[in-house]
Amino acid sequence: MRRFLAACLVACSSHGAPQPVVATKHDVPPPAVVSNAWIEDDYARALADAKKANAPLFVDTSAVWCHTCKAMRAFVLDDASLPKSFVRLSIDVEKDQNASAVAAFPSHVLPTFFIVDPSDGSIHGRWEGAGSIQQMRTFMNDAAQSIAMAHAGSLKPDDPLALLLAGHRATLQRDAKGAEAAFAKALEKAPANWDHTTEALLGLIKAKEHTGNGCAQEAERVLSGAQLGRSSLAADYASEAMDCVEKDESPRGKHVREMVAKYVADLAKDDAVPLSPDDRADAWKIVWDAREAMGDKPGAQDAARARLAVIEKAIAGKEPELTTTFDGARMETLEYLGRGQEAAQFLEAQEKALPSDYNPAHRLAHVYFKLKRYDDALAAVGRALPKSYGARKGLILRLKADILLAQNKKADARAALEEQLALYKSLPEAQKKPGFEQKVQEQIDKLK
Repeated sequence: MRRFLAACLVACSSHGAPQPVVATKHDVPPPAVVSNAWIEDDYARALADAKKANAPLFVDTSAVWCHTCKAMRAFVLDDASLPKSFVRLSIDVEKDQNASAVAAFPSHVLPTFFIVDPSDGSIHGRWEGAGSIQQMRTFMNDAAQSIAMAHAGSLKPDDPLALLLAGHRATLQRDAKGAEAAFAKALEKAPANWDHTTEALLGLIKAKEHTGNGCAQEAERVLSGAQLGRSSLAADYASEAMDCVEKDESPRGKHVREMVAKYVADLAKDDAVPLSPDDRADAWKIVWDAREAMGDKPGAQDAARARLAVIEKAIAGKEPELTTTFDGARMETLEYLGRGQEAAQFLEAQEKALPSDYNPAHRLAHVYFKLKRYDDALAAVGRALPKSYGARKGLILRLKADILLAQNKKADARAALEEQLALYKSLPEAQKKPGFEQKVQEQIDKLK
């Protein structure tokens, strides 16, 4: 559940790139039908195939631990009604072999989907997080038409959509001030009932969070009105509003949390709102977090139970390959509700059913650790590590250090942290985690 940009967006690179254009409403010849088979972790091949077929390239940036990524692949992206005129590429952002693709398609949220013109590498669509089949169909069709009409004409600089695109480009370039100005101008210029209002509001509040320019005030203003509508995108806005007031104990901060709790609960309860099970479960997590922040423990527990009910309904009768989509959320919710043993039981079954997947063993180690079953936790870590890779392997090493510290084995814990630090330093440049490296070094220093 995140936000999207269903319009053309040029790649943010240092070399000269095509300027953004938008398709007109004229009819364009439909592209040839291509294979719907996914190309996994091979950008060069996918780009070559797209060029040969003269077809748009659909890029799915994801990771094996990402529950929304799994949900989109399982329930949306392979739907037969989606356009068949795309070459499809899936990239695991934590695999070393994908470092160049990760640099070309920077993802601040997983999953993020890109639609690329293979002739020049320009990005004509960018969508962050989950979406419905209908939303994904529209996103793909709009981007394909944008590519087909790329030389038909450009948007005027003061058009609301041009300003919206400028805000997204500034966000990708980490220019928060530029993003704030562009999104604000887009909303100022937009007509009533603009299709992109919620998208622009979300971009604006995120930019304000980074600039420190009235994020809480903006959240209170928007949540008090009727601009957001009722969608997963609106729930994302509420989640960002919570970030704005995370440490704000003023009357405004408290008011924002109250509004978020009520607004998102209303969304989550409404079956008419087009939310996937994954989105609806995430919405209940937002309510849970808001109630916790308000000091309303019973309300938070009610939200957690509602989340668990959504998850259990979604996984009923499904095979382990599909139910694993919800494993992380299910584990977290059961632990919060004091049902850690139940979490351990279902993860033990998942590990047996999915022997090549490191996620069940990693999650099981976490549950055992919380249950103070330290030897079992270390054993689970030992099963997860050989199968893991990338930055996520670093987190498993950190869990190993925590378990060892709980057993008062400081030297062994320090060795695990040193292995974690070495791993982070060895990552390809596009996948490095400088902030993580600093934190791990600080933890090592404390154990000297």
